[in-house]
Amino acid sequence: MLREIRIRNLAIVEDATIYLAEGLNVMTGSTGAGKSIILAAVDLLSGARARKSLIRKGAANLTVEGVFSIDDGWPLRERLGLSKGETELSLRRELAADGRNRIWINGMLSTVASSQETARALIELHGQHRQQEFLDPTSHILYLDAWGDYGELLGRSMAAIAAFGEVSERLARLVGEEEEHRRREDYLRFQLAELDELRLERDLDRRLESKIRQLENKQKYISALEEALSALEGDDGSAADRLIRAAKSLESIAGIGASWGIGAETLKAARISVQDIARTIGRSLAEAEDASEDLESLQQRLAGIQRACRKHALDCAALVSKRDEIRGILASLGEGSTAIADAKRERERVRRILVPMLEDLSRRRGKNAERLDGQVTGELQELGMKGALFTTRVERLENNALQDADCAIHLTPRGWDRVEFMIRTNVGEEIHPLAEIASGGDLSRITLVLKKLEVEEKRIPTLIFDEIDTGLGADLGVVVADRLAELSRRYQIICITHLPQVAARAAHHIRVEKQVKGERTIASARMLEGRERVAEIARMLGGKGKLREELAEELLDNGQGRP
Repeated sequence: MLREIRIRNLAIVEDATIYLAEGLNVMTGSTGAGKSIILAAVDLLSGARARKSLIRKGAANLTVEGVFSIDDGWPLRERLGLSKGETELSLRRELAADGRNRIWINGMLSTVASSQETARALIELHGQHRQQEFLDPTSHILYLDAWGDYGELLGRSMAAIAAFGEVSERLARLVGEEEEHRRREDYLRFQLAELDELRLERDLDRRLESKIRQLENKQKYISALEEALSALEGDDGSAADRLIRAAKSLESIAGIGASWGIGAETLKAARISVQDIARTIGRSLAEAEDASEDLESLQQRLAGIQRACRKHALDCAALVSKRDEIRGILASLGEGSTAIADAKRERERVRRILVPMLEDLSRRRGKNAERLDGQVTGELQELGMKGALFTTRVERLENNALQDADCAIHLTPRGWDRVEFMIRTNVGEEIHPLAEIASGGDLSRITLVLKKLEVEEKRIPTLIFDEIDTGLGADLGVVVADRLAELSRRYQIICITHLPQVAARAAHHIRVEKQVKGERTIASARMLEGRERVAEIARMLGGKGKLREELAEELLDNGQGRP
């Protein structure tokens, strides 16, 4: 249970420690006194988003801490590294003005995710705005499943649904790609024929340009090669021979000057290079003299490549890649059909596993809904709704995106069921969706019942209600007070209330109030006892005076809330 809440620099709370007890704890106070700030502190401990606007003006940071008592059977004990004898756990959160946000669990730095998990196992907070959650039909399946006893089946079903969705998406992608390729097939084949006709190779355009220049300047090209070759291999001896003679002459004087030996080696290396160049010139000259290529045909081929480059906005090398890519796409059309067939077989395999699971899940949900309906209807009637009838409608979905002509299964991540809570509040009325409920008092009672059943199912030790009695009259206030008191025999209940009947049943009564000190508003909380508690309940009854004080005392005596 939650033993105490410590708050520092949260909105108008400067420094406050609120002590709580077992059983029913109530918080009262005038409207705007700061009771919602207490809930904001609990929200922060539960991992809610921390806003810098919550920090008290002029403060460097805000801090909230909750101290809890835990028993040996608490489910997260081992995960958090608590020894068997430890009975206390603290959650502490700090938000600095510079945006830094830190969380500690039992003094160890932790994460928001860990604090959320820890808080969910310790407290269930139900604020006024959260009553609206029950008016959203999409949340009803979550509640029904959380209350059910088929968690293992639900987990396996959700995993199979995810697998079915994954293979369905893959199949849809493959089909879409194949359809797109089929639509483009004729155009792709035309493009491929056009590129194949060019007989493309990487750098072909540059090689063609070089050949064309040679043919356009053939005589000049041959003459230059002949002249160069004659200079290297003339009638009066080749350049290589002269270089080797020079090298030998230098070697003969290497003993006189060492540098001449180095010069000789340099000349020998030059001779090898000259020989290589001469052989290259000879081959090129022979090729040029024997060349039979037609200049015009080469120019036409180059022009075709250049037109294709401009058309596709690519260079010659990229055109080669595009041609290969088109070949791959056309070749994959057959492979795509094989992949589609494989994906269909895989989806059918998953479907055969999934469908029996979903059928079983639907049956279990239906039985769970009947059990829930009976309990909720009975509880509501005890809370003064004598003609109430609560029904959970479980229906098969009709539309969903994860389907096609071959495999029409309508799914959400939780199966093929749609769950919605229905209500009849009075005898003779039609049953209608809970989302259409108009009475705030009826909604408060339905919420109380559903939360009571939820906390029993989850075995959460502390349940916090923020004005669960909204919209209730004085006559029903007694009924709700009795139900809260009954629930508090097994769980710690913390309730913010404006009903004196509820306040009078509490074992622990806290008043939240605010005052101005030094031109600053400060909220505080303190436990009430004796005449202070009588005065507070009298205020809740509508003011001061002997009659109201006597009525407050009577409420305390009847509710056994007198200390």
